[in-house]
Order: sequence, then C-alpha cells, then structure tokens
Amino acid sequence: MNGSTSWIDKLTGRDQKHSPGDPSAEGIGDCGEVRDNASDFIDGEVAMPLTSRIRHHLRFWNDCDGSMTSLAQTVGLARRAPQHNVPDSLKEKLKNIPDD
Repeated sequence: MNGSTSWIDKLTGRDQKHSPGDPSAEGIGDCGEVRDNASDFIDGEVAMPLTSRIRHHLRFWNDCDGSMTSLAQTVGLARRAPQHNVPDSLKEKLKNIPDD
C-alpha cells in the first residue's frame, strides 16, 4: 500500500494486524461460505462473527481475497455510476411487451 488505506482494505480487514490468538481468528470458514456471503459482506450486512471469519479467511486464501477485491471494486464502480430516472411513458410501454 502507498501509505493510505483503501475502503477495500478496510472492508477486508487488511488494515488490521491480528495475532494468532486473536478471537477474531476463530474459524477460518470455507471458500463457499465466503462466496455465498460476499455481496452481503461488501454491503456491511453480515453479522460480526461471520465478518471476522471472512476477514480471517481472506488473509489466508489469495484466490478468495482477489475475488472479493474484484467484486468490491465492481460494486464501487456501479455505485458511482450516474443514476437516471426511467420516464413513466417508457415503463408503460415495457409493461405492454408480451412475454414469449
């Protein structure tokens, strides 16, 4: 890192140092658990015990860490994209398109 900590580093816990006896290190979790909860984790909607397990897991599994970082970056870009309101007239036209 270049002296500043990114929001992704804070999210994944890379900005924290933990000793092996740290209670947050209990239960590394598995890759499936990390994948299944990735979106909620990024949105901050995961309970603290699971958040700790995911962060600990990411310190040991580079593939999961890379996937989580990529997903977090994608979410960050999508959140910064301009938002546009869809005109009501277009919504009505879309409702009238038959399902095939």
